[in-house]
Amino acid sequence: MKKNYILLFLSISFLFLSVKDSNFQISEMVLVEGGSFLQGSPYSDGFAEKDEQPQNKITVSSFYMSKYEVTVEEWKAYVKDKGIKMPATPKWGWDDSFPISNITWDDAIEYCNWLSEKHGLEPAYKRRGSYPYCNFDATGYRMPTESEWEFAARGGNKSKGFLYVGSNTPDRMSWHQENSDARPHTVGTKYANELGIYDLNGNVWEWCWDIYDEQYYNDIKKELTSAENPKGATDGEYRVVKGGSWDSKISFLRPANKVRTKPSQVYDFFGLRLVRTAK
Repeated sequence: MKKNYILLFLSISFLFLSVKDSNFQISEMVLVEGGSFLQGSPYSDGFAEKDEQPQNKITVSSFYMSKYEVTVEEWKAYVKDKGIKMPATPKWGWDDSFPISNITWDDAIEYCNWLSEKHGLEPAYKRRGSYPYCNFDATGYRMPTESEWEFAARGGNKSKGFLYVGSNTPDRMSWHQENSDARPHTVGTKYANELGIYDLNGNVWEWCWDIYDEQYYNDIKKELTSAENPKGATDGEYRVVKGGSWDSKISFLRPANKVRTKPSQVYDFFGLRLVRTAK
């Protein structure tokens, strides 16, 4: 009888541990096998911005990308564990199935490192004084580089050359200004792209690691910086954000499009997607 009580206690303890651990899970990670692609927009693209050109042949190594954007539910687990406050509540409130929003670039760094530690992984981010840097060889979670993001958005090595992410018809793949009813939606309710990744177009813009530089593509073309695993400019006050959102015009949904934003800025259409370096 005593043995049965012990087994029952261990079973219940394991159940509670499993429930607790599940709070720190993330969406399934998709392997994006490395390869080369043309990053940026051709001069024939009438919607292209100056900072999308010229096109360059870029090579990226393999990495994992989360199938969905980080959700409100996942962020709630983070703030509860850390004992901190949620971001400012958007006008539609917090729906657990929606992507998190109103987070800064620095918030994204702290979340990535926290989740890495919870999963026993080496955090990707450290600081020299107040300045953050990324160890891309670490096993932990991080934001994608702009090149990683665009490579995945275009379908990676499975790309079919669509104008938008996964389709030439944006309504199939994304929540944007014309169909969103002025708010985000449950992640994964539109179709996935060629790699099985959802919402790379629309819903919320996604923070990237890179420092923004309008001339960065020209620097690559002039071989002033590497075309293999580029990580953005070395100096600047803005960071790159990709993908468009529920508030975006359709032209902003093109994979090469981006905006520049100060890392301390928050918007109710800015969110986060995770990647990990593949080992």
